[in-house]
Amino acid sequence: MNVNAGDRVRWRGDECTVIIVRSEFITLRTSGGEDVDVAFDVVTESVERVNPPVLRSMDLEGLSAQVTRDVRIWQAAIERFDEAIANGVSRSDALGREAIRVGDALDKAISTRTMERQISAYRSQGITGLLDRRAPELRAPRKTRVDPPILVLVEEVLTGRRRASTTSRSYVIDEVTRLAHEQYGDTITVPSRSTFYRLLDESDRGRASFGSAKTRESLALQPDRAFSSTFPSRPGEQTQIDSTVLDVMVRIDESTVTRPELTILIDVATRSILSAVLRPKGTKGVDIVIALARALVPYSRRPEGARETRRLISQSWAEDVLIDQDRYERARNAQPYIFPDEITTDRGLNFLSRAFRSACDHLGISYVTANSHTPTDKPHVERTFKSINTLFLQYIKGYVGRSVEHRGKDAVIDSDQLLTIQQMQELLEDWIAVHWQNRPHDSLRHPSEPGVVLTPNQMFRAFRERAPELHVPLTQNDFIAMLPTMYRTINQYGVTIDHRHYDSEQLSDYRRRSSLDRQNNGKWSIRVDPYNFHVVWLDTGDSFLPLYWANHVHESPMLGEVWRIALAQYRQDDFGNLSATDELVQAMRTFAAKGNPKVDKRANSRLTAIADDPMSAARLTGGTVPNPARSETPPKEAAVEEEAAWPHSGGFTLITYPADELDATIGE
Repeated sequence: MNVNAGDRVRWRGDECTVIIVRSEFITLRTSGGEDVDVAFDVVTESVERVNPPVLRSMDLEGLSAQVTRDVRIWQAAIERFDEAIANGVSRSDALGREAIRVGDALDKAISTRTMERQISAYRSQGITGLLDRRAPELRAPRKTRVDPPILVLVEEVLTGRRRASTTSRSYVIDEVTRLAHEQYGDTITVPSRSTFYRLLDESDRGRASFGSAKTRESLALQPDRAFSSTFPSRPGEQTQIDSTVLDVMVRIDESTVTRPELTILIDVATRSILSAVLRPKGTKGVDIVIALARALVPYSRRPEGARETRRLISQSWAEDVLIDQDRYERARNAQPYIFPDEITTDRGLNFLSRAFRSACDHLGISYVTANSHTPTDKPHVERTFKSINTLFLQYIKGYVGRSVEHRGKDAVIDSDQLLTIQQMQELLEDWIAVHWQNRPHDSLRHPSEPGVVLTPNQMFRAFRERAPELHVPLTQNDFIAMLPTMYRTINQYGVTIDHRHYDSEQLSDYRRRSSLDRQNNGKWSIRVDPYNFHVVWLDTGDSFLPLYWANHVHESPMLGEVWRIALAQYRQDDFGNLSATDELVQAMRTFAAKGNPKVDKRANSRLTAIADDPMSAARLTGGTVPNPARSETPPKEAAVEEEAAWPHSGGFTLITYPADELDATIGE
């Protein structure tokens, strides 16, 4: 600050007035009226200004835009006034001119007296003197006459409702009134409802007591202290893992559609996503172990079948648009491999499971548990979930929004167009390798050059350049040993898992034989990767024997295309003709079970003899002989009637009778 003659300063505990300012010393007049010459170096080391502290320009950032604008206008006017005085302009003219300018800028009349008052305030208080104390944020807090016990009860009620359902202000007023009467009786005065409403508005600032319950709970979980952050010195020093239910519907199987649960492991130093695993809702401890195993074995070193499965599933978004799948392979291979030294988790049962903790202990990974209901203990993984939601999930068919309030009526929640969980898994891993790892991350911004923002891959390479470390990935056998186990009987054709047959030429010594595991009824232990369709592994105790997918339909391009078309037709068929086909099938089954009608041989022989008799009454009258044993089959007489009439008329066909001629004449 600049001190001129006439200003008051504090020197050696005494308030002094500056009399003369020279190049080598300053003359100060003490409170006792004595003039003292003090060298410049001595004064600058111990002198203090008596005037109130000046508001720093950066403190204006906490004020409203209107207040900041008014202060800047007054400050510029005073600077122009000082410049005019220095150039020889009279004080009255300079005051009148600047008063007009300030009035035009503030859109109100400014007198020269007001201009004089602002200049004096600026001289004594700095920018603080230019503030308009009538602004809402600068007003002194209103003194209330509400009894202190009422204020305490309001605070208790609002604090106790942090995790309760949202209610109206009237409910809180009634609750505070009831507690006041119960605890204090008539010794205190309950304020009016209008005063209560103002009191609640003042006490509720920043709590969302009458807003969203989810927001209120999130605010309540924040620690009541200043936030602090630490930046790890190398990759893997701090990692965080967590699970969440995604805001998108996927197809688990042909009859189940639900929201999957995502588990990710993120490195804090580079913001790299080391592993991401999708499972049906209700992630178990073994699923967390799978996520850890996929993080500790890079894509290039995973067991056989991983690439084949990815290529089989990714045909939908690669081959349909003629994208070379090798480009996805290169992006996955470029992902950094980071071995976690420390993993921070919450207190979910799946993270506290014996399987996950044993895996961490076996691998020498430190296990840190966050405090209960404290998401700020692992903020990076929590924030990454939000980024995945906005950058990836909202582009997927079946996105339902983060709550029912954000879900539209046209949201697809059950359709054949929904992605399967296997497609979602491979698509997510491709997105992480292609987009996330190569996208500038705001948390990786250069401290001295804020315009420089690094990607997770770039940050990892920078760390390795400065502090190179050798992290050896797990072997394939280590990866297989961490996979979940299924118990199966080895048949002549191999084993069946998820309706797929797996077989190997090395199974000759195990077919149709029981293992020594009596606890599982002699079944064999099979290690299964949920995201590898091509290979499973038989745990023989000494090694892992690979069993390959015996159905080679996926290896034939023509048959693969046929199955894709068949699957599309299957999903488009509404099966509307099932009732008609069921009726036809039921008729066939009824006839097949019933068979042909049973025939009585004796009755059939008797009817046959009567039909063959040329003098039978039936033949003489031209009728037919009934045959109840074969009522649906025409009798033999029908065939005889088509022959000559001689055997049936007794041989006298040329003889006529007068009665017959008379009948014929009458008929004409």
